[in-house]
Amino acid sequence: MAEYVLRVGSHSAQGTRPNNEDRFVVDTVNRVYLVADGMGGQERGEQASGMAAEIIPRSVKSHLAAKVDPPRAVQLALRDANQAIVEAGRTQAPDRRMGTTAVMALQQEDQLFVAGLGDSRAYLIRGKKVEQLTVDHSVAQSLVLNGVMSEEEAKHSPWQHVLHKFLGCAEMPEGAEVRPLVPQAGDRLLLASDGSPTTSPKEISSRDRF
Repeated sequence: MAEYVLRVGSHSAQGTRPNNEDRFVVDTVNRVYLVADGMGGQERGEQASGMAAEIIPRSVKSHLAAKVDPPRAVQLALRDANQAIVEAGRTQAPDRRMGTTAVMALQQEDQLFVAGLGDSRAYLIRGKKVEQLTVDHSVAQSLVLNGVMSEEEAKHSPWQHVLHKFLGCAEMPEGAEVRPLVPQAGDRLLLASDGSPTTSPKEISSRDRF
């Protein structure tokens, strides 16, 4: 298969908050694409998302140069960012944390490698079908996966936005799951924070794509 060509667009909206804790990376040279959403309930979420945007592309490039295979390079880059953010947060009070979600894609030849931590999401839009590629790392979603709660109950659960995995999580036993994807002509890949889309993924428009 011939190497495909990506057309990339990006947008960030601050909304009603006094500062924008979202960061994104469009690195068409190293083919790393990232959305990081600083956690508003955590201390210095804006700094955490900025660190993720700085560390992850650099770390991916370093691991690939060391001949690490792409899925592992993605996992290690997220691990490196997590460790750095945890260390940066150690100066804060024990009951305060510094964190950010992250969702990313790495292009290597004819494949994409997608991974996420937290509740920022990746969607594949193929024709009229929309598929969520990542899993939300919220307590509510864990309860759904374990059969304790239904999907409908999770939508209204107070645990919907309580995350158990994110960058800056000191106790994260497992790393990110990396999903390989072989794109087809006309596919659209959307990397989004939890603030977009605000309704159903079926309502994502062609201009809201990464």
